[in-house]
Amino acid sequence: MAKGHLQWTLSDISRESNVTRSLIYYYFGKEKDKVLEEAYKFVISHIFNMERTKTVGIRERLRDVLRDVKNMPYLFVLYYLEKNAGTQFGKMINEAEALLMKAMKIEFPTLSEIQILEIYLKELGAIAFQLPPERVDDLFADYIKKN
Repeated sequence: MAKGHLQWTLSDISRESNVTRSLIYYYFGKEKDKVLEEAYKFVISHIFNMERTKTVGIRERLRDVLRDVKNMPYLFVLYYLEKNAGTQFGKMINEAEALLMKAMKIEFPTLSEIQILEIYLKELGAIAFQLPPERVDDLFADYIKKN
C-alpha cells in the first residue's frame, strides 16, 4: 500500500492484511496515530531488538536485523523517514538508539563513544547495503571477539 503519509485508511489496512476491520478496531481503535505508533514500535523492536542483544550479542542481533530487513524492507525506510523528523516516532527511535549505545558499551567496555558510534554506523551501512548476514563477522572483525 503506497498511498503516502496518512493517505491510507483502516479499510486499506484491513484489505492488505486480510484482517477484519473490527479486529483492527478492537486492538488499535479507530485512530491512525495508534496504528502508526504500533507500526513504529514494531520497526524499533526489529531494528534495535534489545532483547536479542542482551541474550545473543551484537553479532547475532545484526544478523537477525539483516534477515528481518531482507524480509521486510520497509523497516529501514520507516526508520529513515522518522529518525530526525522531530516527531513522537523520531523520539522513540532516538530513545532506542540511546539504549542500543548503552548495550554496545557493555559489550565493548574498552571502546570509546566514537568507536561505539563507528560500529553503529557500520551496522546502519550494512542494513542499507543489504549485507548478507553471513558476512557480519568479516565486517566487524576488528571489534568483535570470537566466541
